[in-house]
Amino acid sequence: MQDLLELSEHDNLLMFEDIGRIALDDSDEECQVNGISLLLEAEDPKLIQRFLNLLASADTTEFVRAAAANALGFYVYLGELEELKPEIHHELEDALLLAYAEDPSDLVRRRALESLGYSSREEVPPLLRFASAKESEQWLESALFAMGRSADNQWEALVLEQLDHENPEVRGQAIHAAGELSLSAARQRLLRQLDREKDEYLRSELIWALSQIGGEGIEEKFEQLLAKTDDDEEASLLEEALDMLNFTNEAIDFELMEVDYNHEHDLNDEDEDIADVWEDDEDDEYEDREEFNDEEWLRYVDDDEDDLEGSLDDSYTLEDSEDKEDF
Repeated sequence: MQDLLELSEHDNLLMFEDIGRIALDDSDEECQVNGISLLLEAEDPKLIQRFLNLLASADTTEFVRAAAANALGFYVYLGELEELKPEIHHELEDALLLAYAEDPSDLVRRRALESLGYSSREEVPPLLRFASAKESEQWLESALFAMGRSADNQWEALVLEQLDHENPEVRGQAIHAAGELSLSAARQRLLRQLDREKDEYLRSELIWALSQIGGEGIEEKFEQLLAKTDDDEEASLLEEALDMLNFTNEAIDFELMEVDYNHEHDLNDEDEDIADVWEDDEDDEYEDREEFNDEEWLRYVDDDEDDLEGSLDDSYTLEDSEDKEDF
């Protein structure tokens, strides 16, 4: 299962969804977790009930429940896009809220909160504020991750505040959230950090976030870095970032050219037709910019796999798991 998961992550043409479905019923928790990971890109609403059952089951371990909570985030996203029936959307949101409130594992509660980041339910913003105020860097990391998914600029000040956090994992999530939210106020700070940052993970987050924000100075910086780098992986990342940046800058230019037809002009029939076209284009642009990023989602949970393997020995206890890195 681990080999299949690695193959699927490195080659988008390889799909092992049928094996992933089989693994959901396996007695081994690591097989179940890897099976859920293989199904993150399945986009199959029929899986929702399977994941809900795993999340609610008293017979599953915290790692399986956490993986199920993580997988449900994508379906919350689909529900927000009105691509799920409202009753199904509300059911899975209720299940995640219940898991956040009652699951004994902090890991499961954190993953539930992260999936709820996509939700527009009124209960979610207070939960994110509470999580970010806890004296726990893990909870702060999860809160920032969820804020990035929210498409809500009410979190701008909090995200900007954490861009210089001493914990690289927290800082990485703040950088990513700044990119997800397209926070132009973060642009200059991120450019300065990119000049001095040596950590590979943080550099990749900075490059990605700047490609999402766009604007003055970023293209020049990327081209300078591309001309100097000897790292093939960073060169590939910069080339992808430049492609994304072109799209981002075009979107910014389009927004600057928008005309508010509701002010200073009376609409005649022809003007109304033009305004309708602009509104439709704006909607399309928003959908493109907010497209769900499943590769980032996998990358965020991948760093916990080594700790899951280490936790499956004979001495494993729930108390021990709280001191380990999360799945």
